[in-house]
Amino acid sequence: MGEDPFEILVKEPERGLRLIMGKHGSQLKNRIRNIVNNDDELVKDVVSETLTTLFVQREKVAICKDPFAWMMAIARNIALKMLRQEKKNQKIAIDELRIVPHSQDIEADLHYQEMLEAVLSKAEQLTPMEKKIFIDAKVHGMDNKELEIRHDLRPQRIRNLLSTALAKIRRLLKGS
Repeated sequence: MGEDPFEILVKEPERGLRLIMGKHGSQLKNRIRNIVNNDDELVKDVVSETLTTLFVQREKVAICKDPFAWMMAIARNIALKMLRQEKKNQKIAIDELRIVPHSQDIEADLHYQEMLEAVLSKAEQLTPMEKKIFIDAKVHGMDNKELEIRHDLRPQRIRNLLSTALAKIRRLLKGS
């Protein structure tokens, strides 16, 4: 039987990483690709981070009962972390849409105003607390922590109010 690339990783890290990628690279990439919905750039980033983690923790990996499973779990965790970060980076407040360069023309600004007015008119049908939370979150761009502090509410209560408000707004907008 051939050499275990995870054991080689300890004494010859570069060779170990090459052997790991040769033996398990396609499985690793396929696993990540399934998690990140075929985003090739994100797959490359996750593979790179996974290999970095393997390198840094190579002694721990070598004594692991199942180093392959450990590597796959690390890759999954890194992929999920990067997806969350990417999603977080994509969130912007409704107010910030005005400063997007292409929205500088009058038609786009008018469209923004019409949409904002439609959403805010539907928000009138929410309970007073749902309305406050919704507007602070979606119009003013506050995150949950800021909402907790501002409204002196517990984290779960904020999530519940926001979730309910969003569901009602979606339903109201579909009905109009």
